[in-house]
Amino acid sequence: MDVVRRNINSMRGTVLLDSMPGLGTTVRIRLPLTLAIIDAFHVRVGNSSYIVPLEMVLECIELSDDDRKATHERNYLNLRGEVLPYVLLREYFEIEGAGGRRENVVVVQCGGQKAGLVVDELKGEFQIVIKPLGKLFGNLRGIDGSTILGNGEVALILDVPSLVQMAIIRESQLASSQHTTNQSL
Repeated sequence: MDVVRRNINSMRGTVLLDSMPGLGTTVRIRLPLTLAIIDAFHVRVGNSSYIVPLEMVLECIELSDDDRKATHERNYLNLRGEVLPYVLLREYFEIEGAGGRRENVVVVQCGGQKAGLVVDELKGEFQIVIKPLGKLFGNLRGIDGSTILGNGEVALILDVPSLVQMAIIRESQLASSQHTTNQSL
């Protein structure tokens, strides 16, 4: 038990023992939230790194030139006959500079709803340790936390549920305004 206690203390955790004769012993181990580990998918937009929880990633596709040209006219893609609303992360996070020569769409699903996240580069999957954001950053929309990558760079963990909701709302608002415009003509 001493080895366990030392390892937990080294992770800034605590071990509490509560023993009652004839009833048994209760062992409570508390670890800080920062030790939550998840499977993740690493993407880049410009010089910024973002993390998408892997459990929410369905697939990745390349954004075609036709879809890229239509991005200013609509906020959805045709994914094998299915309407897929999407979020251009470059615009959402106001990242300056031109995108890469190729863009990719990370198709995510949350609560039965799908959306696409348009990124510059797919870096791959790995496990990360979640670092919660401080109180100062608690109201950031679209961000759920952070992590430190192997090269020391900080990557922000995307709040996929809120991004999916935003994509769906934007797409339905755009479709509604186009429907109203067509009726006016």
